[in-house]
Amino acid sequence: MKWSESSPRAYYKNYERVDVKNDQGWFEVYELPGEVFAICEPRHFQEVNSYLILGREKALLFDTGLGFCNIKPLVEELAGGRSVAAVNSHCHADHIGNNWRFEPVLAFSTEASRQAARCGRRGEQLGDQLKEEAFRGGYPEGFLPEEFQIPPYRTEETVEGDRIDLGGRTLQVIHTPGHSEDSIMLYDGAHRILFTGDTFYLAALYAHFDEADLPRYRRSLLHAREAAPEAERLYCSHNELSAGVEKLTEAAGAMEWITSAESESGAETEVPSRVFTEGGKRLIEYFFDGFSVVRQAR
Repeated sequence: MKWSESSPRAYYKNYERVDVKNDQGWFEVYELPGEVFAICEPRHFQEVNSYLILGREKALLFDTGLGFCNIKPLVEELAGGRSVAAVNSHCHADHIGNNWRFEPVLAFSTEASRQAARCGRRGEQLGDQLKEEAFRGGYPEGFLPEEFQIPPYRTEETVEGDRIDLGGRTLQVIHTPGHSEDSIMLYDGAHRILFTGDTFYLAALYAHFDEADLPRYRRSLLHAREAAPEAERLYCSHNELSAGVEKLTEAAGAMEWITSAESESGAETEVPSRVFTEGGKRLIEYFFDGFSVVRQAR
């Protein structure tokens, strides 16, 4: 069965959906504990989640989504008159689509993130993401895949340890390279929430990109746990919105096991796995409890 013919995920029923005026028939909004709105795009196979985090004086938008529809009117509706700052978890296309509407965007500076800001993304760079079978229920109203592009945008640099003050609420930047060199998490100590970006979620963790290094990815997961010692919940940027913080330690252990087992040539038989080809790369996916790890096959 094609993804476009699948049913909406059952886990959305676990969260309180918010009625909004500016969903454009595309976005779904869920209110989460801790004065946070999850802005979801469940009609595209990426199933990306952006988060609007409310402070007393300001709001922060963690990622700006796919860009197929204008997220800004929805964000302004939810922000309730607060000024909004945008921060990127990393520069992959499914997280920066509306960046140009929020300039400047706070981002960790690497060559890849700087190039994304300078050049944006052309439609042909997005591959299968613009094909109609990538969309449940067809394209959103007014969307023309042959004309779609992500325009260039301006950024300001954020680094490890930065603190973003929203008025009565502070978010700490944690650099977590592994999924990408520029990946960051945000830690809200007062509410014990860790916003993970793509470094962790309850699905396939992609550790096979050119800049990815599995031992470094593992260290980032452990670093996040150490930097956010009182965190209780993870708010994740794909698929299921929330997970327990213990999953970071589990994922780090899984990556340690893969590194060790591959060196002993026994990984493929000791943990469920599959080998497949994507984008010209031969990949292997190892399956664990609630998540998997994808890396290049030997």
